[in-house]
Amino acid sequence: MQAIRTGVSWAGLVSGPVAWAITLQLDYSIAFWQCHAGFRPTALFSLIGAAAAMAGALLSWRAVHDRRHGRSPPSKARTRAFLAKASVGIGALFTLILLAQLVAGLIFSGCEL
Repeated sequence: MQAIRTGVSWAGLVSGPVAWAITLQLDYSIAFWQCHAGFRPTALFSLIGAAAAMAGALLSWRAVHDRRHGRSPPSKARTRAFLAKASVGIGALFTLILLAQLVAGLIFSGCEL
């Protein structure tokens, strides 16, 4: 619970790329089935992935605003702050990527070839 209150500086760095990789693999693994079944869960997968990436970015955002870094040695505090800010950017970027993938899943059926 402490991590949720104060944030995790590396959460966005991990959650965004992992959510995107899992979503992409799920989409490719069910492409054949999806085309023949007529049911398209790829948009749902992308929505769940975007939520996971955003959760990581928000945890990193909380770490950016955590005042406990002031008690650390200056070089360590700067490193944590940089990691947290970079993680927010990466988490936000992968959230946008997954939202674009969601839109593509809503537009394309997977049977275009």
